[in-house]
Amino acid sequence: MDFDRLVEHLSDPAFYPEPTSAVEVIQTHISYIFLTDTFAYKIKKPVDFGFLDYTTLAKRARMCEREVALNGRLCPDIYLGVVELRERDGVLSIGGLGETVEVAVKMARLPGERMLRSVLARGEGNNALFGRIAVTLADFHRRAPAPAAVGGMAGIERPKFNCEENFAQTEKYVDILVQRSTFEFIRNSTGLFFRRKAGLFARRVKERRIVDGHGDLHLDSICATEPVRIFDCIEFNERFRIQDAAEEVGFLAMDLEFNGYAPFARAFVDAYVDASGDAELLELLAFYKTYRAYVRAKINSFAADDAHIPTAARDANRATASRYYELAAHYAATCNPRRLIVTCGLTGSGKSTLARKLGELYALQVIRSDVVRKELAGLAPVERRWLPYDQGEYAPEMTGRTYSSMLERAEALLRVGQSVVLDGCYTKRSQRQGAVELARRMSVPFLLLECRTSEDVIRERLERRARKNGTVSDGRWEIYSGQLKEFEPPEEIAGDERVVLDRSKPVEELLHELSAVLPSAWPDVPSRPAAEVPENDVLQIR
Repeated sequence: MDFDRLVEHLSDPAFYPEPTSAVEVIQTHISYIFLTDTFAYKIKKPVDFGFLDYTTLAKRARMCEREVALNGRLCPDIYLGVVELRERDGVLSIGGLGETVEVAVKMARLPGERMLRSVLARGEGNNALFGRIAVTLADFHRRAPAPAAVGGMAGIERPKFNCEENFAQTEKYVDILVQRSTFEFIRNSTGLFFRRKAGLFARRVKERRIVDGHGDLHLDSICATEPVRIFDCIEFNERFRIQDAAEEVGFLAMDLEFNGYAPFARAFVDAYVDASGDAELLELLAFYKTYRAYVRAKINSFAADDAHIPTAARDANRATASRYYELAAHYAATCNPRRLIVTCGLTGSGKSTLARKLGELYALQVIRSDVVRKELAGLAPVERRWLPYDQGEYAPEMTGRTYSSMLERAEALLRVGQSVVLDGCYTKRSQRQGAVELARRMSVPFLLLECRTSEDVIRERLERRARKNGTVSDGRWEIYSGQLKEFEPPEEIAGDERVVLDRSKPVEELLHELSAVLPSAWPDVPSRPAAEVPENDVLQIR
């Protein structure tokens, strides 16, 4: 049967076997819901979005049966079964004679005035209500263990696949509904979070925090009755329903914040942590808010393309999608804090080794002055030219170009969500000032790592480097001596923006100590007590 004609029949109050005064029609990107006085009938659109496929009657029938079974876990009295829409001699009926042309999920109609969105709109929400929702959800999660793997994916692989799929499916909306810079920022931040928190994702699996949950927990899937009813879970794709409990919590918290109810989001999260004992989920909350805001952006983007939806509604979907993209970017900035780190010290003081190790450990982008300098001079990275300190690529003009180019590259990386280490000597106050101004302009924290060590250690390092082939650095004693005469100590930078490091110590030991001053959202590093702040208010790590 023609789908439009089917919708027309179901929109007519006279079509139903039970008396009904009116039919309210609700449309989403994947379904129609027809609300009679007593019941709700839901049919699935014959669509294929990749992550779901409703293109045949058999597939829709199977998913309707699945929907009833899964929602029976939380709403056994609401989901009444699957009914067949049959046609005989051009007459369509529910459960009558003839050929089955469509199927529908039949539900008891929930009271519209108790839907969570309506309750909140009337100002009737309170912390007690969200405590009840949290307890209901925590109890459900305890009873909903998940299989070890879905589609061959376990642990971090499942959310990674889901995120990559989201970005692939929404790239066509770049520069239409979402700015390219915003899209890249969210995508890069997501990738960084996976790299930095792989251990946390693995630990969540081991601690059995992955549940066969609801999968679509937002304001419109909760009815504030007694007991609370959470309905309309995802049946069409296990990858979306089987998830970390933190994702389910993050989704509702995000939706509350999006709609202006941030205090209730905090009350809900706190109540869930108390009911479940799962305080660790707080480490994942911003990430899953990012992910779920992006999912909502994607869904509204799809709806904006749906020719069956009225033009005014599609325009509203476009505006809502853009708002969700921006919200996802906001969360991405909080779950993956950006930072600009600058090394400072004379040649041979161990800056580059420290910068490289920081980059590897924290997934930071390292910009090396040695590499940039040679690129600007048209040299290969490992090509060496034994020129005097202030000539050739080490002439003051070339040094100025090098540091300017480093700042340009750092700004581009910061704009797409990366944290950056500028690995250079930064012996002049003017060089450091450019980096400070960039951090202020980009609204990111600034940290200068001042590397100090003895001349004996530096001499031994430079002599060893001179004998080694294939290194990028041209550092040698002549350059060190020249820098030493011109060095301007970074005394203009103080407080928690400057850390003095004794680079005669093993770099691994310094990394442990630096973990006390780097963002907590970066990977866990076995920590030691933080060094005390000395009287000059500059953190010393020696």
